[in-house]
Amino acid sequence: MRKRVTDACARALACCGFTRRRRGFLLQPEFGWLDLGLTGTRTLVVAEPVVGVRHPAVEKILVAAAGWDEPVACVRLSVGGRWEFPAGADLTPIAEDLAEAVVVRGQPFIDRWARWPDLARELASLASDDVRDYLLPAAALADGDRRRAQALAGDRVAQLAGRQDAEAVAYREFARRLTRLAAEGGT
Repeated sequence: MRKRVTDACARALACCGFTRRRRGFLLQPEFGWLDLGLTGTRTLVVAEPVVGVRHPAVEKILVAAAGWDEPVACVRLSVGGRWEFPAGADLTPIAEDLAEAVVVRGQPFIDRWARWPDLARELASLASDDVRDYLLPAAALADGDRRRAQALAGDRVAQLAGRQDAEAVAYREFARRLTRLAAEGGT
């Protein structure tokens, strides 16, 4: 059912250049990112879409250093709303309604932050708390500032000193890989 919903939404958003990436994710060329936020069962799938902005150099670093799956959005915004797709229903009108909300509320966000210099200046305040500590060093490295990337990651490692929980261990591994990427010349 989730595949059907993803396909219906991809058809409805094709006018904006979105194409299906994998179940629940649609991408525009280069920068636009859409997570349909699909949940549910075989009989009802619910979509709560979130748009985002990708930047290939940052994404490449986060995939290599943090082990994240692509696509990776640097910044995200909930479109707001909840769309229910019942099994057996014509999904087209529901997908078209969702697409309209993405175009009206989400596309301006994508367009505003698609230019890297604009996003880079505001990244620290726009990035969500759950990714900021990874995103800022990756963005610095993508900009060619190896020292800043290593310093940002090193500061976070110092804050995590003495912790052995999964978050701390994962971040130290990220910092180690980021340092290796920086030593190899960046991305």
